[in-house]
Amino acid sequence: SFAVSFPRSLVRPANRDPETLLTVTFRSAVEDRNQILGAVLYYKRYPSDDPFKAVVPSFSVDKEKMFLNAEIPVQPSAGKITYYIQLIGGDGTTVNSAETTLRFRDHVPGVALILHILFVFFAFLFSNFTGIYAFARDVKINPYALITIIMLFTGGFILGPLVQKYAFGVWWSGWPAGGDMTDNKTLIALLTWAAVYMLNRIPFASARFCRWRRFLYLAAALVTMAVYSIPHSTAGSQYNYEKGTIVTGRDQTTEHDFGTE
Repeated sequence: SFAVSFPRSLVRPANRDPETLLTVTFRSAVEDRNQILGAVLYYKRYPSDDPFKAVVPSFSVDKEKMFLNAEIPVQPSAGKITYYIQLIGGDGTTVNSAETTLRFRDHVPGVALILHILFVFFAFLFSNFTGIYAFARDVKINPYALITIIMLFTGGFILGPLVQKYAFGVWWSGWPAGGDMTDNKTLIALLTWAAVYMLNRIPFASARFCRWRRFLYLAAALVTMAVYSIPHSTAGSQYNYEKGTIVTGRDQTTEHDFGTE
């Protein structure tokens, strides 16, 4: 048996080479690897009606890991391929993996990416804190909510678009420009927190509402938890080969297992 890691993202070469290396990592016992006679990688542009093209990869081994290395054509930024691997056993049997969709992107500076991840993470952390503090009436909750909004805005609306611009050449692909769920869910979370924060700051005449409005922060935290549960890059940037432009579309769901043919 094999534990296989199929790449789903690949950085386009900075030197604009027409081909790049795709490496698939296998983890297995030595006796299982010795049963493999060879392999073929099949790929095609996604989405397209192109026929699959075959590439014979090379193999390299490092302790318990085996690497399958194949040269494939570089696609435009946000361009995708779908690929699968056929393993050939010593007895002539073949085993095919499920198809995996891989998206090409341009290089993103590490500082921008790390800061984006940190701000988005701490926005979620302070969102949870604020939601829990809604039950503590002796805690001044508005400052925590404001920190959440600042973190969310910085991570999702400054650093997020910057990372996306580096990776795909697009600043924003959510509403109203497109249907990128990552952008849209961040927008929903920010608008929810902004609205709840304002409702907690405005001096309403109703004393009952003013006592209970802090629990709106709990609702905002639950909304944030729901939007964070949506997988990253759902309906994200995708190159349309017919139009020659970047659009938004749902990523293909893949299974990382092997079935016998």
